[in-house]
Amino acid sequence: MEMTTGRRTTEEAKPNGSYVPPADVADIAGLYIHCEQGDPLTAVTLHKIPVGKPRDFFRTVPDPSYRQRVEIYCHKSENTIDEQFYIIGPTLRGQIEEAQPCLLVTVVDRLGNPRLWPIKFPKDGGKDNVAWQTARIIARNAITGWVRAVWSGSGVGYAERKAEPGYASDPDFGRVPPFDDLVKSAFGAHNVIRDRSHPIYRDLFGIGQPADDTAADPLL
Repeated sequence: MEMTTGRRTTEEAKPNGSYVPPADVADIAGLYIHCEQGDPLTAVTLHKIPVGKPRDFFRTVPDPSYRQRVEIYCHKSENTIDEQFYIIGPTLRGQIEEAQPCLLVTVVDRLGNPRLWPIKFPKDGGKDNVAWQTARIIARNAITGWVRAVWSGSGVGYAERKAEPGYASDPDFGRVPPFDDLVKSAFGAHNVIRDRSHPIYRDLFGIGQPADDTAADPLL
C-alpha cells in the first residue's frame, strides 16, 4: 500500500531512498538581487548636516582639509528662534555688512555624527572678539581630546570643559564623509547666496520680487 505525505508520496519525496530538492532552489545565487551600491549596512548616508556651535562634548576632525575659510551670514528671523546660516558666494563677498568671515570647522559628537561649526574671524582691519578667540582655542584643543564649549560671559568668552577619562573613545575620523559633501548637505542650493536674486539678499536690502517672477506664487 502506498503511503502519502500531504500531496507527495514517499516515493516522490525520496525516490530510490534519496532526497531530491525542489527545482526552484537549485541555483541559490540566482535568488539574490545584485546592485552596485555597496553594503547598505555600512554605506554612509548623508542626512541634513547641522550647522552651528556644538552643545555637547565634541572632537575636531584633525585633517586640515575639513576646515575652510568662508564668509557666512547668520539670518535671525523675527518669527523663528532658530538661526539660519548662509554661505556668501564669491561675487558678493564683502558686500553684505551683516556677513562675517568664518572658519568652517568639522566636528563630531561621541556617536561620530558630523557638524559644521562656523567660528568667526574679524573683517579686514576689524577687531578680534574674545568669544571668537576662545572658540578657536577650544576647537583646536578638541583635535586631541573631548571638550565642551561653555559660555562664560561677553567679557570672558567660552570656557573649555574637558571630558573625564573614559568618556568616549577616539572617533573613527576615516568614516566622516568628504568635506565638500558635508557642505553640500548642510547648505544645499538655497543656503548659498550667489547673486542679488537670492530671496535673503532681497530681504536684507529691501528689494521687491521681480515682476515676472511668478514661480513662487502657487496660484499663478
